[in-house]
Amino acid sequence: MKTLKRLFMVVTLVIATGAMISCEEEEPASLDTTGDDCYDELVTLAEILNEKSNIFSNNPTSSTCSAMRTAALNLINAAQQCDEYGYMYEDAAQAWLDVDCSAFD
Repeated sequence: MKTLKRLFMVVTLVIATGAMISCEEEEPASLDTTGDDCYDELVTLAEILNEKSNIFSNNPTSSTCSAMRTAALNLINAAQQCDEYGYMYEDAAQAWLDVDCSAFD
């Protein structure tokens, strides 16, 4: 049960981060450090994470948990690649890596 609460807390934090990113349309160029449109990629990955989180919430299995974890890690990785300020993403990534999806078998 503690793992499930932690998982939902991390999901909420990542979704909230994605929502904040999607609301910052005034300056998407600040995320564009690779020459690609990082902003659009982050919004897309946040939407995918939101979709996977909803699927997991409706059907908590190891498979849906794993899909949600992968989506979260993809979003974190993209955010780190786009971040020109050097924020640390290791803690967020490690929290998702620590999630034991086998608990939902």
